[in-house]
Amino acid sequence: MKNSLVRFAGMAALASGMMFAQAPAPPAQPQSPTQRWQHRRGRMLDRMATKLNLTDSQKEQAHSIMQSARESAQPITQQLKQNRQALHEAIKAGKPDADIDQLAATTGNLTGQVTAIRTKAFAKVYALLTPEQRTKADQLGGHRRGMFMGGHEHGHGAGAGF
Repeated sequence: MKNSLVRFAGMAALASGMMFAQAPAPPAQPQSPTQRWQHRRGRMLDRMATKLNLTDSQKEQAHSIMQSARESAQPITQQLKQNRQALHEAIKAGKPDADIDQLAATTGNLTGQVTAIRTKAFAKVYALLTPEQRTKADQLGGHRRGMFMGGHEHGHGAGAGF
């Protein structure tokens, strides 16, 4: 457990260093936060493919798996967004604790669904890897966090990894 936390912290530091080391090119047109996040996720998948020396077939399969997961998660992330807005409104309206508890439980359920979709997608991509690629992915920060997730997406919400 402690070793995993140390590994995760190291990968997070490495990822944040890499993020600040490269100045992003200015967008041709203004982009929404969602578009910018999706673009970063695409670059992350490209970096993973390069670091693990994925074949063209593996790249295509990984892209297909991740696209399918994004599509599966999209309605749930929309519900999650609406639920978070309802939570915000409940706070402002001074709703009773029972209402807030119910909304919070729904948030947890929806977040769990998105986590399951993501994790299953990452498991499918990980299964595509050769033993050597798996070893390399594990050394680079694990197949769930770090390498495949680009670190922990604080502040971006469930489904942001897509």
